Amino acid sequence: MVKSSLTAGDKTLIAFLLLGSLGFLVYQWSFWPQQAVRSAEVRVNGRLVQTLPLRIGYTQELRIGGQTEYAIIEIKDDKIRIRQDDSPRQIGVQTGWISQPPQTIVNLPYRIVVTVVSAAPSEIDAIAH
Repeated sequence: MVKSSLTAGDKTLIAFLLLGSLGFLVYQWSFWPQQAVRSAEVRVNGRLVQTLPLRIGYTQELRIGGQTEYAIIEIKDDKIRIRQDDSPRQIGVQTGWISQPPQTIVNLPYRIVVTVVSAAPSEIDAIAH
């Protein structure tokens, strides 16, 4: 039979450290900021056209306009962008992916505004360019 070289004091110390670590993890988990539900609002001429969820695993394309004068909005996972449009300067396309409130993409020729919104309060008060 193999005899353990741990004394009763060693076992008590190990148990105390394990319980302390577990208590710390439970404390961190209970106060960890919850991921706020985010979505993107797509507005054309100031009118809300659609609200799209931004979450992992969600993919969608939304076409706004007709055969000419169009924009294609792409949602992939928790990000959104204007993937393609036929405007001359492509400013909305060049903005790229956005994912955090209050980030915004603006396509002036077709008056499209895409804004990331959340129910959680934002850490950012305003954005100045």
